[in-house]
Amino acid sequence: MLINQFEWLEETPDIFRIWLNLATTHRISGKRTDDLRIQAVVLAHNISHILTLNPKDFVEVKGITIVHPKSII
Repeated sequence: MLINQFEWLEETPDIFRIWLNLATTHRISGKRTDDLRIQAVVLAHNISHILTLNPKDFVEVKGITIVHPKSII
């Protein structure tokens, strides 16, 4: 029931290109690249915000605002 409440984003060729560019630019490797891939998906689909309980897991990327649920009024 929960799955049907969200829009599913397509895997596009741009995601890998963006992810690789972010990983190279920010010198990210290992497990941290998983969160970087989320940012690549967000950029590829022109999404501006990521809601997360772990904002420190994400690097600062132009065009993406990282939001912790506690900051929402």
